[in-house]
Amino acid sequence: MSATGRGRAVVAFGNPDSTKHVSAYVPGLGTALDEKFATNDVQRARDTAINAQKLHPSSSSIVWLGYDAPQIAPDAETLLGNLDVMSTASADAGAPAFNSSMAGLSATNGNEDPHVTAIGHSYGSRLVGAATQAEGGIPAADDIILLGSPGVGVDRAEELGVGKDHVYVGAAENDPVTTLPSKPEVVAGAAAVVIGGSYAAGDIADQGDDDIWFGKDPASAAFGATRFVVDDGPLPVVDGKGPTPAHSNYFNPKSVEEGGDPKSAANIAAVIAGRSDLLTTEQHR
Repeated sequence: MSATGRGRAVVAFGNPDSTKHVSAYVPGLGTALDEKFATNDVQRARDTAINAQKLHPSSSSIVWLGYDAPQIAPDAETLLGNLDVMSTASADAGAPAFNSSMAGLSATNGNEDPHVTAIGHSYGSRLVGAATQAEGGIPAADDIILLGSPGVGVDRAEELGVGKDHVYVGAAENDPVTTLPSKPEVVAGAAAVVIGGSYAAGDIADQGDDDIWFGKDPASAAFGATRFVVDDGPLPVVDGKGPTPAHSNYFNPKSVEEGGDPKSAANIAAVIAGRSDLLTTEQHR
Protein backbone atom coordinates (compact mmCIF):
# COMPACT_ATOMS: atom_id res chain seq x y z
CA MET A 1 0.00 0.00 0.00
CA SER A 2 1.07 3.56 -0.70
CA ALA A 3 1.52 5.78 2.37
CA THR A 4 -0.56 8.47 0.72
CA GLY A 5 -2.83 6.54 -1.63
CA ARG A 6 -4.95 3.43 -1.97
CA GLY A 7 -2.29 1.11 -3.36
CA ARG A 8 -0.97 0.34 -6.82
CA ALA A 9 -1.11 -2.86 -8.84
CA VAL A 10 -0.45 -4.03 -12.38
CA VAL A 11 -1.56 -7.61 -13.02
CA ALA A 12 -1.08 -9.39 -16.35
CA PHE A 13 -2.55 -12.56 -17.85
CA GLY A 14 -0.43 -13.84 -20.68
CA ASN A 15 3.01 -12.35 -21.25
CA PRO A 16 2.81 -8.70 -22.35
CA ASP A 17 6.51 -8.79 -23.24
CA SER A 18 6.06 -11.46 -25.88
CA THR A 19 2.46 -11.47 -27.12
CA LYS A 20 1.48 -9.80 -30.37
CA HIS A 21 -1.78 -8.40 -28.96
CA VAL A 22 -1.73 -6.61 -25.62
CA SER A 23 -4.50 -4.77 -23.79
CA ALA A 24 -4.31 -2.56 -20.71
CA TYR A 25 -7.52 -2.03 -18.75
CA VAL A 26 -7.97 0.93 -16.38
CA PRO A 27 -10.72 0.38 -13.77
CA GLY A 28 -12.82 3.18 -12.32
CA LEU A 29 -14.99 4.36 -9.45
CA GLY A 30 -14.53 2.52 -6.18
CA THR A 31 -11.40 0.59 -7.21
CA ALA A 32 -8.69 0.15 -4.57
CA LEU A 33 -6.07 -2.47 -3.79
CA ASP A 34 -8.35 -4.70 -1.78
CA GLU A 35 -10.23 -7.99 -1.93
CA LYS A 36 -12.75 -6.55 -4.38
CA PHE A 37 -9.94 -5.67 -6.77
CA ALA A 38 -8.61 -9.21 -6.57
CA THR A 39 -11.97 -10.84 -7.20
CA ASN A 40 -13.50 -8.39 -9.69
CA ASP A 41 -10.91 -6.42 -11.63
CA VAL A 42 -8.28 -9.14 -11.81
CA GLN A 43 -10.98 -11.58 -12.95
CA ARG A 44 -11.98 -9.16 -15.70
CA ALA A 45 -8.42 -9.09 -17.00
CA ARG A 46 -8.24 -12.88 -16.87
CA ASP A 47 -11.55 -13.30 -18.72
CA THR A 48 -10.44 -10.76 -21.32
CA ALA A 49 -7.16 -12.56 -21.97
CA ILE A 50 -8.84 -15.96 -22.28
CA ASN A 51 -11.45 -14.63 -24.72
CA ALA A 52 -8.85 -12.85 -26.85
CA GLN A 53 -6.65 -15.95 -26.95
CA LYS A 54 -9.51 -17.88 -28.52
CA LEU A 55 -9.21 -15.53 -31.51
CA HIS A 56 -5.44 -15.11 -31.47
CA PRO A 57 -3.31 -17.23 -29.13
CA SER A 58 -0.67 -14.50 -28.84
CA SER A 59 -2.83 -12.21 -26.71
CA SER A 60 -2.47 -10.88 -23.18
CA SER A 61 -4.39 -8.56 -20.89
CA ILE A 62 -3.35 -6.22 -18.08
CA VAL A 63 -5.40 -4.57 -15.37
CA TRP A 64 -3.68 -1.30 -14.51
CA LEU A 65 -4.37 0.24 -11.11
CA GLY A 66 -1.66 2.89 -11.12
CA TYR A 67 -3.73 5.73 -9.73
CA ASP A 68 -6.06 6.61 -6.87
CA ALA A 69 -9.48 5.94 -8.30
CA PRO A 70 -12.38 7.98 -6.86
CA GLN A 71 -14.16 6.18 -4.07
CA ILE A 72 -17.86 5.84 -3.29
CA ALA A 73 -18.81 8.01 -0.34
CA PRO A 74 -20.90 5.96 2.12
CA ASP A 75 -23.37 8.82 2.61
CA ALA A 76 -23.76 9.71 -1.09
CA GLU A 77 -27.30 9.14 -2.33
CA THR A 78 -26.36 9.41 -6.02
CA LEU A 79 -23.32 8.92 -8.24
CA LEU A 80 -22.98 12.68 -8.51
CA GLY A 81 -23.01 12.88 -4.73
CA ASN A 82 -19.46 11.52 -4.79
CA LEU A 83 -17.33 14.64 -5.01
CA ASP A 84 -14.21 12.78 -6.20
CA VAL A 85 -15.94 11.21 -9.18
CA MET A 86 -17.39 14.57 -10.21
CA SER A 87 -13.85 15.91 -10.66
CA THR A 88 -11.20 15.22 -13.28
CA ALA A 89 -8.43 15.47 -10.67
CA SER A 90 -7.82 11.73 -10.23
CA ALA A 91 -7.83 11.17 -14.00
CA ASP A 92 -5.48 14.06 -14.68
CA ALA A 93 -3.10 12.92 -11.95
CA GLY A 94 -3.10 9.30 -13.12
CA ALA A 95 -2.77 9.88 -16.87
CA PRO A 96 1.02 10.51 -16.91
CA ALA A 97 1.62 7.31 -14.93
CA PHE A 98 -0.52 5.36 -17.38
CA ASN A 99 1.37 6.76 -20.35
CA SER A 100 4.67 5.92 -18.67
CA SER A 101 3.53 2.33 -18.20
CA MET A 102 2.35 2.11 -21.79
CA ALA A 103 5.69 3.43 -23.04
CA GLY A 104 7.46 0.77 -20.99
CA LEU A 105 5.13 -1.88 -22.35
CA SER A 106 6.00 -0.89 -25.89
CA ALA A 107 9.72 -0.85 -25.14
CA THR A 108 9.81 -4.32 -23.60
CA ASN A 109 7.56 -6.12 -26.06
CA GLY A 110 9.62 -8.36 -28.30
CA ASN A 111 7.42 -7.98 -31.36
CA GLU A 112 8.41 -5.44 -33.99
CA ASP A 113 4.98 -3.81 -33.99
CA PRO A 114 2.71 -5.14 -31.22
CA HIS A 115 -1.00 -4.38 -31.39
CA VAL A 116 -1.91 -2.45 -28.23
CA THR A 117 -5.41 -1.66 -26.95
CA ALA A 118 -6.14 0.79 -24.11
CA ILE A 119 -9.38 0.06 -22.25
CA GLY A 120 -11.09 2.46 -19.89
CA HIS A 121 -14.03 1.33 -17.77
CA SER A 122 -16.22 3.80 -15.89
CA TYR A 123 -14.09 6.65 -14.49
CA GLY A 124 -11.09 4.79 -15.94
CA SER A 125 -12.29 5.90 -19.37
CA ARG A 126 -11.87 9.51 -18.22
CA LEU A 127 -8.27 8.72 -17.30
CA VAL A 128 -7.71 7.14 -20.72
CA GLY A 129 -9.19 10.26 -22.27
CA ALA A 130 -6.80 12.45 -20.31
CA ALA A 131 -3.86 10.23 -21.31
CA THR A 132 -4.66 10.70 -24.99
CA GLN A 133 -4.28 14.46 -24.65
CA ALA A 134 -0.62 14.30 -23.68
CA GLU A 135 1.86 15.12 -26.42
CA GLY A 136 2.00 12.10 -28.70
CA GLY A 137 -1.07 10.51 -27.10
CA ILE A 138 -0.98 7.11 -25.39
CA PRO A 139 2.33 5.48 -26.37
CA ALA A 140 1.92 2.59 -28.82
CA ALA A 141 -1.89 2.52 -28.56
CA ASP A 142 -3.59 1.31 -31.73
CA ASP A 143 -7.14 0.96 -30.44
CA ILE A 144 -9.17 2.38 -27.56
CA ILE A 145 -12.20 0.76 -25.91
CA LEU A 146 -14.50 2.80 -23.67
CA LEU A 147 -16.89 0.88 -21.42
CA GLY A 148 -19.59 2.30 -19.17
CA SER A 149 -18.13 5.74 -19.76
CA PRO A 150 -19.31 9.00 -18.17
CA GLY A 151 -17.41 10.87 -20.90
CA VAL A 152 -13.72 11.16 -21.70
CA GLY A 153 -13.10 14.91 -21.77
CA VAL A 154 -13.22 15.34 -25.55
CA ASP A 155 -16.20 15.66 -27.87
CA ARG A 156 -15.04 13.64 -30.87
CA ALA A 157 -13.50 10.20 -31.26
CA GLU A 158 -10.84 11.56 -33.61
CA GLU A 159 -9.48 13.66 -30.74
CA LEU A 160 -8.26 10.49 -28.99
CA GLY A 161 -5.30 10.13 -31.33
CA VAL A 162 -5.86 6.70 -32.84
CA GLY A 163 -8.37 7.61 -35.55
CA LYS A 164 -12.09 7.46 -34.96
CA ASP A 165 -12.35 4.05 -36.66
CA HIS A 166 -10.16 2.67 -33.88
CA VAL A 167 -12.29 3.92 -30.99
CA TYR A 168 -14.90 1.43 -29.73
CA VAL A 169 -17.67 1.97 -27.21
CA GLY A 170 -19.79 -0.35 -25.08
CA ALA A 171 -22.70 1.37 -23.33
CA ALA A 172 -25.52 -0.64 -21.77
CA GLU A 173 -28.95 0.96 -21.93
CA ASN A 174 -29.53 0.29 -18.22
CA ASP A 175 -26.12 1.58 -17.12
CA PRO A 176 -26.81 4.92 -15.41
CA VAL A 177 -23.15 5.95 -15.53
CA THR A 178 -23.45 6.28 -19.32
CA THR A 179 -26.44 8.59 -19.04
CA LEU A 180 -25.35 10.94 -16.27
CA PRO A 181 -26.60 14.47 -16.91
CA SER A 182 -24.16 17.01 -18.27
CA LYS A 183 -22.86 19.78 -16.02
CA PRO A 184 -24.93 22.43 -17.87
CA GLU A 185 -28.02 20.25 -17.41
CA VAL A 186 -27.39 19.99 -13.67
CA VAL A 187 -26.88 23.76 -13.38
CA ALA A 188 -29.97 24.48 -15.49
CA GLY A 189 -32.05 22.03 -13.49
CA ALA A 190 -30.93 23.58 -10.21
CA ALA A 191 -31.72 27.05 -11.54
CA ALA A 192 -35.18 25.92 -12.59
CA VAL A 193 -35.86 24.69 -9.08
CA VAL A 194 -34.57 27.91 -7.51
CA ILE A 195 -36.62 30.21 -9.72
CA GLY A 196 -39.65 27.93 -9.88
CA GLY A 197 -39.35 27.41 -13.60
CA SER A 198 -41.46 24.79 -15.34
CA TYR A 199 -39.40 24.36 -18.53
CA ALA A 200 -37.50 21.23 -19.46
CA ALA A 201 -34.11 22.42 -18.28
CA GLY A 202 -32.28 19.47 -19.77
CA ASP A 203 -33.66 20.08 -23.25
CA ILE A 204 -32.50 23.69 -23.13
CA ALA A 205 -29.05 22.96 -21.71
CA ASP A 206 -28.37 19.98 -23.98
CA GLN A 207 -30.41 20.38 -27.13
CA GLY A 208 -28.71 17.49 -28.89
CA ASP A 209 -29.31 15.25 -25.87
CA ASP A 210 -25.82 13.80 -26.33
CA ASP A 211 -23.81 15.39 -23.53
CA ILE A 212 -23.03 13.65 -20.25
CA TRP A 213 -20.92 14.55 -17.21
CA PHE A 214 -17.45 14.63 -18.80
CA GLY A 215 -18.46 15.78 -22.29
CA LYS A 216 -20.05 14.21 -25.32
CA ASP A 217 -21.58 10.78 -24.82
CA PRO A 218 -19.08 8.32 -26.38
CA ALA A 219 -22.04 6.20 -27.56
CA SER A 220 -23.58 9.13 -29.46
CA ALA A 221 -23.48 9.71 -33.19
CA ALA A 222 -21.89 13.11 -32.56
CA PHE A 223 -18.89 11.48 -30.85
CA GLY A 224 -18.35 9.22 -33.85
CA ALA A 225 -16.86 6.05 -32.36
CA THR A 226 -17.90 2.50 -33.26
CA ARG A 227 -20.54 1.36 -30.81
CA PHE A 228 -20.66 -2.40 -30.33
CA VAL A 229 -23.46 -4.59 -29.05
CA VAL A 230 -23.76 -5.16 -25.32
CA ASP A 231 -26.65 -6.49 -23.27
CA ASP A 232 -29.01 -3.89 -21.78
CA GLY A 233 -28.21 -5.26 -18.33
CA PRO A 234 -30.43 -5.32 -15.24
CA LEU A 235 -32.44 -2.24 -14.38
CA PRO A 236 -31.08 -0.19 -11.47
CA VAL A 237 -32.58 -1.10 -8.09
CA VAL A 238 -35.82 -2.63 -9.37
CA ASP A 239 -34.12 -5.87 -10.38
CA GLY A 240 -32.84 -6.23 -6.83
CA LYS A 241 -29.16 -5.94 -7.72
CA GLY A 242 -28.29 -2.45 -6.51
CA PRO A 243 -28.11 0.98 -8.17
CA THR A 244 -25.70 0.16 -11.04
CA PRO A 245 -25.77 -3.59 -11.84
CA ALA A 246 -25.48 -3.09 -15.61
CA HIS A 247 -22.29 -1.10 -15.07
CA SER A 248 -20.28 -4.15 -14.02
CA ASN A 249 -21.13 -6.75 -16.68
CA TYR A 250 -19.17 -5.68 -19.76
CA PHE A 251 -16.22 -8.05 -19.30
CA ASN A 252 -18.16 -11.03 -17.99
CA PRO A 253 -18.41 -13.89 -20.55
CA LYS A 254 -21.06 -15.77 -18.56
CA SER A 255 -24.61 -15.94 -19.81
CA VAL A 256 -27.01 -13.08 -19.17
CA GLU A 257 -28.95 -15.37 -16.84
CA GLU A 258 -25.77 -15.84 -14.81
CA GLY A 259 -25.14 -12.11 -14.59
CA GLY A 260 -22.80 -11.85 -17.56
CA ASP A 261 -22.70 -10.21 -20.97
CA PRO A 262 -21.22 -12.65 -23.49
CA LYS A 263 -21.86 -10.33 -26.45
CA SER A 264 -19.88 -7.51 -24.88
CA ALA A 265 -17.06 -9.83 -23.79
CA ALA A 266 -16.80 -11.26 -27.30
CA ASN A 267 -16.68 -7.81 -28.87
CA ILE A 268 -13.95 -6.65 -26.48
CA ALA A 269 -11.93 -9.76 -27.34
CA ALA A 270 -12.37 -9.14 -31.06
CA VAL A 271 -10.83 -5.68 -30.81
CA ILE A 272 -7.96 -6.84 -28.61
CA ALA A 273 -7.12 -9.76 -30.90
CA GLY A 274 -7.06 -7.54 -33.98
CA ARG A 275 -10.29 -9.03 -35.31
CA SER A 276 -12.54 -6.00 -35.48
CA ASP A 277 -14.14 -7.68 -38.52
CA LEU A 278 -15.90 -9.94 -36.00
CA LEU A 279 -17.54 -7.08 -34.12
CA THR A 280 -21.29 -6.90 -33.84
CA THR A 281 -22.24 -3.23 -33.90
CA GLU A 282 -25.32 -1.27 -32.96
CA GLN A 283 -26.71 2.17 -33.64
CA HIS A 284 -25.50 5.22 -31.81
CA ARG A 285 -27.70 6.88 -29.25
